Amino acid sequence: MATTSVLRNIIEIDLLRKDIKETAGMKDKTLSPSDFDLIQQKIKDKLPQAAINAKTLKRLFGYDKTSAESRVRLYTLDILSQYVGYENWSDYLEHLYIMMASGSGSFRGKKIKADDLKIGDTLQISWWPNRKSTLKYLGNQRFEIIETENSKWQVGDTFSCKHFIMKIPLFVDNLTDKDGVLKSEMYVVGEGGGIKWKDTRKSNTPGT
Repeated sequence: MATTSVLRNIIEIDLLRKDIKETAGMKDKTLSPSDFDLIQQKIKDKLPQAAINAKTLKRLFGYDKTSAESRVRLYTLDILSQYVGYENWSDYLEHLYIMMASGSGSFRGKKIKADDLKIGDTLQISWWPNRKSTLKYLGNQRFEIIETENSKWQVGDTFSCKHFIMKIPLFVDNLTDKDGVLKSEMYVVGEGGGIKWKDTRKSNTPGT
């Protein structure tokens, strides 16, 4: 159940690649084999304990013709997120989601913030191909799954999440079962095209 890797072809990783190049001083450069060696050394200089090699970087950037359906380990994403200035991959995603939802750059998406909900409010999310869940807000950015169809998580599971953004994959923290047992520190929903949501609060018009 625990998520230990993320699809390489999602937009968040594409943006991370751009930030890595910019941090390495190679923003507008087409990378060569020697550049990956240099980036590896730059990461090592900044993060001496990091175990990232040039071969891993080549796979991340698709230089070695790795399939677009290949995955990147969370350890690798944590290290690379630290290299570009964030605490970890989850922190980097939080930055991206705020940027996307606010319309910064070329991204804009409909968003619901957990802090705008009241305890007991419900939210329905769906994602490809036929998965759907209804969530209940528990407060403190925590949600409980009260209904679910065709998904791996289960009724009674809870998780933390700050934002739900239309057509963006949902990354949730600390997915826990009904007995309080941690199932995954980070769990990804809707990797193949993101999520759609419907605001099911009585006082709100459903999202589309």
